[in-house]
Parts: sequence; structure tokens; C-alpha cells
Amino acid sequence: MRYLIKQIEILNNDHHFQKKEFLSIIKGKLKEHANNDLLNEKLKYEIIDGRDCIFLPVVTDLYADLKTPGQEYKSILDQEISAATAGGITTVCCQPDTDPVLDEPSLIKDLITKANKVFPINIKPIAAITKDLEGQHIAEMKELYDAGAIGFSQAEKSIINTKVLLRAFEYAKTFGFTLFLRASENFLTENTFANESAIATRLGIRGSNKNAEVIEVLKYIALSKEIGTKIHLSKISCRESLEIIARAKNENINVSCDVSINQLLFTDQDIDLYNSNYHLSPPLRSKSDQDSILESIELNIIDAVCSDHRPVEDDKKRLPFEESEKGASSFETFIPLIFKAAKIHRLNLEHLLSKISYSPYKIVYGERYDYLNNKNTDFCIYNKSQNWVASPNELKSSGKNVPFNWELEGRVTHTFIDGIKIYQL
Repeated sequence: MRYLIKQIEILNNDHHFQKKEFLSIIKGKLKEHANNDLLNEKLKYEIIDGRDCIFLPVVTDLYADLKTPGQEYKSILDQEISAATAGGITTVCCQPDTDPVLDEPSLIKDLITKANKVFPINIKPIAAITKDLEGQHIAEMKELYDAGAIGFSQAEKSIINTKVLLRAFEYAKTFGFTLFLRASENFLTENTFANESAIATRLGIRGSNKNAEVIEVLKYIALSKEIGTKIHLSKISCRESLEIIARAKNENINVSCDVSINQLLFTDQDIDLYNSNYHLSPPLRSKSDQDSILESIELNIIDAVCSDHRPVEDDKKRLPFEESEKGASSFETFIPLIFKAAKIHRLNLEHLLSKISYSPYKIVYGERYDYLNNKNTDFCIYNKSQNWVASPNELKSSGKNVPFNWELEGRVTHTFIDGIKIYQL
């Protein structure tokens, strides 16, 4: 199929909007045309009107929960991939805390095989650092990498045994692997449900001290500095952590980090109504922490923003705050919420969009993306004028839990992988 996109703004390789009169896609390859005369009129195209739209390349999500690769949950996995394509996401990094845990090469291969045969987007498995995520025995990292894992993580769990953690860092350094780490100290977060604050105290909710994150950030960066292991810190949430990461980057320690989209839009003030949709991990932090996150995005201390997509069944979410399951569905609202964050916080939209596209793409693939010359033509088209509400009937995800009821300004209308249209609104 041949496509012709007319009069669209594109987020270019320099992370700036640029108006393009005509973009053609023929045999999966993207070309620019200054005017209609340059096109081969003998060819038939599917015309896409790009007015009031943005061409956004390689939307890459570094942290998402795709449920489980098990056959009995295949329909749920189908729903999550459908949600991702509807959200314009072209690459999804799958965390290892599935059932079964992604700690065997056969499971990695099986997930990738299913993805290639059934799912139209790029699924990038992140394998478990330790067997069954129990933190006791290092998984066969080389075999997992050879099977297709792009890196290694403990998902939401930590490695309590520091000898095991040290060996994991050494192993990863030996083979050049990246460790994707969630900074969350086990004992300080156990049986906690919100940020430790006056609001949590007033509501009678047991809060998690920010030092649960800070301690782990310090530990991971110290090991990375000593051993030279490449680390990526996932879902950073507080000011003190960002200050440490900034110093580490100034020392040229091999560290990158991301934040959840939820931290850009919500704070611990939002739990005041005891709404379990705000029961998230990490917990929503203070307004001061949010201000530091926004500043760190502008200063490139934060490399990427992730969706932190974690669908939760209704019966597990409609419970008292402490009893409810943590998580929110974010695939389909990911890009609209980026636009909203840029608007309400007066952030540079081009810069913020690069944090969900060019920047995380480089973290995953290890190379800079060039929308004209890369082998993969992956992108979505976002219509800025199409408003909608993320109601349960509108969401394709198996989880209908979103922590807001706003009308969203703009929506993904098309998603392309390898120059092939895989989704149209």
C-alpha cells in the first residue's frame, strides 16, 4: 500500500516541529516532497490529511506491564497491544514480572515469536535479573540476552542481598548489558500505600518515606561508578533522587533515568478524596517533587517519560485505597497527557515529546533515530483538534482505570510500523 500524507507538522531529528507539504510512503520507505509535481501521478495513494496533525516518530515506552505471556491470558495481551497501537506507541518495553516470570530464554523467545506473528508493534522484553525475581540467584543473563532480551530488571522488586546485586552489576558490565532498575528499598516500602505526608497521616494511610527511593539510587549509582555498568533508573519520583542523578551525570557515570507520566500531572494532594485510582507505584509525591521533575526534564537530567501502563481489573481497583491494587491504564492516554502536561506547566512541547520518542528510542536501540534514513518507518499521527474522554467504553485496554475524567485535547488517528498502517481511528 502507498500512502500520501499532506500538509503535516513533523517532530524532526532535531526535536523541532517542521511543516511538510507532502510525505509519501512506498514499500515502507518515507520520502519528503516539496510539491505535488514531484510525485508519480501513475501511482495510487491512500491520502491522509495532515492538517492540524503532528507526525510523531518512534513513540517508545520504557516501562509497561503487559500482564503475562501465558496462553491462558492471550486475549488480555491482545487487548494491551491493541491499546498501545491506539495510543500511537511503536515500541513497548515489557517488564519481567509476568506469570511466569521472564527468567528463561524460552519465555523470551516465545513472547517475541508471538509478537512477530500476532502483534504489530515492537515488543522488547526486559528479562529478570534474578531467578523468579526472588533476589537470590542470578538468572542466565547471557542466554536471556541471546534469546532477545534488551536488558535486565527486577521490575517493582529490589535485590536485598547486596552480594547478589554486586554480582549482577559485574555480570552486566562484562557483557555490556543495561540494568533497568526501580529504586525502591524493600523494608521502607513494605505495607505502604502513599507518599509519607500530612495528607496520608490525616487519611490514616501508611506512607512511604522518600528515602526508600533515595537510598537505592545512591547504591545503584555507587556500584555503577565503581564497576562501570550501564544503568537506567525507572520511574524516579523525588527531588533528592534527581539531585543525585544530576551529580552522577556530571561525573560521566553511565546512568539514564525516566519518570512516569503520572508524576507530571498529579501530586499527593490528589489522594485527598481517597480515590484508589491514585494508588500508584511509586506513590504520587509532593508539589515540590513535581516541580523538580519538571525542571529536570527541561535540563535533560531526566532522559525519558514512560507511560507506566499497569491495567487493573475493576474489582481490584474498586476497593478502599489501601486494599486496592496499584496501577493505572496509560497507553491510550499517554500522548494526550504529554500535551496536557506541556500546556498546564508551560513546558516546551517539542522537548517533552522527544522524551517519549527520540530519547527513549536511543536508550532501547543504542542509536539515534533518523526518520528519513532509518530502516524502520515507525510513527503515529496525532490530531490536535480531536477531543475525547477516556471513558471505559473508549479504552481498548483490559484495565479501565484512569486517574482523571478530563476531556483530552487531541488523539492518535494513525499508527504505522515499518511503513505499514496498523491502526486507524
